[in-house]
Amino acid sequence: MLQARGEISAEGNVGPIGGIAQKMVAAKNAGATIFLAPADNCNEVMGRVPEGLNVLKISTLSQARTALTKIADGESPANFATCE
Repeated sequence: MLQARGEISAEGNVGPIGGIAQKMVAAKNAGATIFLAPADNCNEVMGRVPEGLNVLKISTLSQARTALTKIADGESPANFATCE
């Protein structure tokens, strides 16, 4: 589930979000192990990922849904694109 103040276009393209470094920390502190980062935010993500948080690089809503479905079915988050 995308929990950010970015936007998703009618075509399903995911735009950047503000404060991503703080949002990753907050997600980790809330118990998250997976965080979906818009590809346009990768420059802000690199080197700032909290220990134990898997940050997946996404560009579209479809890509996000596919990744989460596969992870829910047992696939490792390490098999998906990241910003690093």
